[in-house]
Amino acid sequence: MNRLPSRVVALSFAALETGIAASITIAARAPLFTGAGHSSPEATAEALRMVAEKMEAAIEGAAAANVAMMSLWTRMMLGQIVSPASLAHGLADVAHAATQPVHARVQANAKRLGKGRNGF
Repeated sequence: MNRLPSRVVALSFAALETGIAASITIAARAPLFTGAGHSSPEATAEALRMVAEKMEAAIEGAAAANVAMMSLWTRMMLGQIVSPASLAHGLADVAHAATQPVHARVQANAKRLGKGRNGF
């Protein structure tokens, strides 16, 4: 069960990927919203999609983290968490569950919005 360092690296890499993809998404969306009050239908649709996706990802992440935390508590009550390392793995499961929906959406947005822009 000593794969904790590799899990930490994987979670850190996912955070890095999310940051890069968010930057691509922001760069692609910025021109849509700089119309100085002259909102195009495309910009309005993208703004609505952006807000809806954020809400969905937040709710999905919270629900997944709750399930992962309940699983961790159950394992603790059953005596299956016997070391600091096993607790850390359980908490890493909670962190992954909470962040995975956001990571997936940001990656998809970067792919969708970055098409045809500087090779992305």
